Amino acid sequence: MKTSRQAVRWLMFVAISLSAAGAARAQEGAGEPVTLEQAVQMALTENPALKAQAEESSVARAQTAQARAAWFPRVDFSQSFLRGNDPVFVFSTLLRQRQFTAANFGLPGLNAPTPLNNSLTRVDGQMMLFDSLRTRYRVAGARRMESAADFSTEQTRQDLILRVVRAYYGTIVARENLSAAREALRTAESNEQRVSDLEKAGLVVTSDKLSAQVFRAQMKEREIRAANQLALARMALGHELGLGPVALKEPQDTLIEPAAAAITAMEEWEKIALAERPALRAAEMQQQAAASGNKVAKAEFAPRVGVFANFERDAETLGGGPSGTNWTAGARIEVNLFAGGADRARLDEARARERQAANQVEYFRSGVRLEVRQAFLEVSAAEQRAAAARDAVEQAKESLRIIQNRYDAGLATMTDLLRAQTAQLEARTGYLSALHDWQVARAQLERAAGKLTADSQLIRRGVTR
Repeated sequence: MKTSRQAVRWLMFVAISLSAAGAARAQEGAGEPVTLEQAVQMALTENPALKAQAEESSVARAQTAQARAAWFPRVDFSQSFLRGNDPVFVFSTLLRQRQFTAANFGLPGLNAPTPLNNSLTRVDGQMMLFDSLRTRYRVAGARRMESAADFSTEQTRQDLILRVVRAYYGTIVARENLSAAREALRTAESNEQRVSDLEKAGLVVTSDKLSAQVFRAQMKEREIRAANQLALARMALGHELGLGPVALKEPQDTLIEPAAAAITAMEEWEKIALAERPALRAAEMQQQAAASGNKVAKAEFAPRVGVFANFERDAETLGGGPSGTNWTAGARIEVNLFAGGADRARLDEARARERQAANQVEYFRSGVRLEVRQAFLEVSAAEQRAAAARDAVEQAKESLRIIQNRYDAGLATMTDLLRAQTAQLEARTGYLSALHDWQVARAQLERAAGKLTADSQLIRRGVTR
């Protein structure tokens, strides 16, 4: 039984080891190096979500063309074939085919005529001359929606750039965290070996060796988690670039503190956002489109004037035989006298939609100002965090050096030493996180103001000075 349990444990250990090794190989597989600017350009070209949103502009342009078509004449062609012995049909068809004679008045043939064929070729045309500006308002509304779609596409583009920035820096942070975890693991392994030698020499107690072994195991676990996070970050970056999670790209930059830039006041950022934020501009265009829809609904109560004409050819066969041609032309005026209240209900709906759009725009403006203020404060806070974390790294490094010397001199415990090593790793990880948040916060501020484009300085400069 004991041998069986040992065999099971051995197999489990081998399986876990192989699995971890395979995962590590997969996680460490870096892809082609790219700069932040290259990554953004790649995403703007390849990302399917952006392509899908861009089609909204094509849809809106098609709808504008549909609305504009009411200004032009409409021409329809039809070809039909009829056969029958209905007295009225035969009588009128003979007239249209220009083959009616006095003999056709004879009885009983007039009441029970011989079946007759008729091949009818017809062209109809109509044109609206005046529709109380309905078409004008429809076209105006469609153009506003076209502009709204363009602004929405631009907003989607800026949102994508922000996601790429976050994924790009996230990959760098994950890579640096893995490097820090591996360095900590090497230190833990070296420390374990050193303490083990001291324990054999009787210079330290066994508990110190056990503590070092536990710490080394913890650092190994941390390395595994960091490697997994790096693999996930690389896949997320590939996804945002539109290449899929398996097409890996590796950021070629390193994460450092951003270069100093001119300070712009929060109020100035708000003014820029209220003037340039694409999503807000899209909402304003939708409000104007709703106003045009209200005018269209009002115009439904006004008259419409149009002209029409048709030309037709009637023959016994399509290719020839007795035939005749005729045409009709005229003008028509239409006035909505009563529609069961449907027109009034459409007007009420249009007015409600206009009020709804106005309220949405007002709420959106408030939301934009809030986003700008939040992003502005995030930049300031992230900068302060980075400064504090930078100092913490230096302090933790110096503290570890002192405690290491004290431990070597027998003046500090193993617990003190391991705590100092952990503090150094946490300080470095915190500094990297602060740098990541600082870079992302700068991008969020530009996105909130509607200025985050591929030509933005923070994109072109990337993370290097």
